[in-house]
Amino acid sequence: MQIKTRKRDIIWNYIGIFFSMGSQVIWLPVLIHYLSPDLLGLWYVFVSIGGLVELLDSGFTPTLSHSMSYAWSGAEDLRKQGVVFSQNKKEPNYPLVCSIMYTCRKLYFGIALAASLLMITAGTVHIQQIAKAYMNVQVYAAWGLYIVSTFINLYIGYYSVVLVGIGDVSNKNKANIFSKAVFMISGSIGLIAGMGILGMSIAYFASGFVIRFLSKRYLMKTHHFDTILKEYKHQNQYSQRHILAMMWPNAWRDGLVTVSSYFTGQATVLLSSNFLSLYETGIYSFSVQVLNAICSIANALFGAYLPAIQSAYVAREKHLMKLYYSKAMACFWHLSFWGITIFTIIGIPVVQFLRKDFVIDRSAFIALAVYIYLLSRHRNSTSFIVTMNKLPYTFSFIFFGTISLGATYIGLAHFHLGLWGMILIPLAVQSLYNNWKWNMVVNGYLETNEWQLILDGTMDLIHGVSRIVMDKLGRGEKV
Repeated sequence: MQIKTRKRDIIWNYIGIFFSMGSQVIWLPVLIHYLSPDLLGLWYVFVSIGGLVELLDSGFTPTLSHSMSYAWSGAEDLRKQGVVFSQNKKEPNYPLVCSIMYTCRKLYFGIALAASLLMITAGTVHIQQIAKAYMNVQVYAAWGLYIVSTFINLYIGYYSVVLVGIGDVSNKNKANIFSKAVFMISGSIGLIAGMGILGMSIAYFASGFVIRFLSKRYLMKTHHFDTILKEYKHQNQYSQRHILAMMWPNAWRDGLVTVSSYFTGQATVLLSSNFLSLYETGIYSFSVQVLNAICSIANALFGAYLPAIQSAYVAREKHLMKLYYSKAMACFWHLSFWGITIFTIIGIPVVQFLRKDFVIDRSAFIALAVYIYLLSRHRNSTSFIVTMNKLPYTFSFIFFGTISLGATYIGLAHFHLGLWGMILIPLAVQSLYNNWKWNMVVNGYLETNEWQLILDGTMDLIHGVSRIVMDKLGRGEKV
């Protein structure tokens, strides 16, 4: 059964975009007002440590999503590279779907347990070292609750990944929207009530519970996974050992790639906490969060199209892969550009108006924006490549990620380059290869170039919007 991106998937993506923008407008001023830059920096250290231990499942998350897409599209079996293509199969391969689910259920419990133990030991030691002056009962309670939340999120996190894998992007977005709303509301209440960083951890726990609960409910009730799992529980066509053997070669490579991505992303927050003050770490981390949010919002359409791109690959329809990808990359470029521009011109003065001691250097912010945009862009290209169950970029990601982290450490520790070193060194290292190589590989496969890709995608987006408008006008509806 070929997965198609439905109109409601795109609509819910855009609802998610506008909700994310609106929630950021409301949430960030509250965060800045009620948390000092020092405590904000400590919170982002929490988040970075959480991101570090979540690397334990980093390889299996994308591999699970892709494998589920193949099975839901009717693929006969998984392979270590590529898939056994479907032979006009018009329904999902339910035995394979079931086996993938049961395999991941056991796997993710072990991952969650290992991650929690790592946070309790090494994570606690790191926090005690960098924030001695702030350690009190409230901070310890916040950290403990953050650990519990991370365990739960990792253990049952595969439900939302499976939703994306079967192409139900609309319900995945609904769960995300409700989760963000819960985080924003409960976090704001906690901060206003004077709970500080503990209020943030409570909000994180509540939002994680909501997205996992809703994702599971959508799978079980909407897609009848409860019936599927019962019916095919005792199938013996695909053993769990076979599924793990097919997933493992790409899973460990994907895991290493995600580790290298962490080196070029969240690891810089941990690095900055050792060489910059918590005040500077808070401002840097805040800027990274804003830019990551803008790029995530800009990437919403690509997220909606990914299952359809994978399904088109199984059906061997390259023209559909090119159509989806060009529209998604055009959307990514336009929304990123305007989002960064608007925040630079309007957002930065608003932030400083809300809190005089929260000073964001505009030139450094723009340089950081260029780095994060280029990073996100080439990661989009590798996400496209992995839909074909291939990972040719593993070595380059690991190599340049390690070089980037090492060079940044040297720049901070021995040359005292500070904030600018944290921005320009990784930008220069990634621009040597990754920032252009993988875009060129995908564009070559699709027989296009970057300029033509964005131009074609923009025209397709304009035509799509025009058709919707004309259809509504033809039916006498309000646009």
